[in-house]
Amino acid sequence: MAEKFVERIDAVFLPVKNLQESIKWYQKVFHFRLLWKNERMARLEIANNCGFHLVEVTKYEPSNQYTPFNFVVKDAEEVREKLNEKNVTVSGWRHGEPKRFDMTDINNNPISVIQI
Repeated sequence: MAEKFVERIDAVFLPVKNLQESIKWYQKVFHFRLLWKNERMARLEIANNCGFHLVEVTKYEPSNQYTPFNFVVKDAEEVREKLNEKNVTVSGWRHGEPKRFDMTDINNNPISVIQI
């Protein structure tokens, strides 16, 4: 058997239409701290060893075919309620385990929220 040589995924790069608006939205909704920003990209702090980057792609059109990643939370019901209060579009509860729902960000990017 071949030896594994990749340790982990270092970062997620989420395309957005307007970088500054998207930074403000993620800070307002999730309170993610801005770590750095340049003319096209920004890194927001979620947790240690979790690179979350927004990348401006002006002609970007998101796909609703799948969610590219999950936000992991301790209490999905509480988070869903908070997102509803902030007028974030959320789906109904998904069937099966783990407990989960989907949401869309300011760019219509679909993101899953799962409780672990």
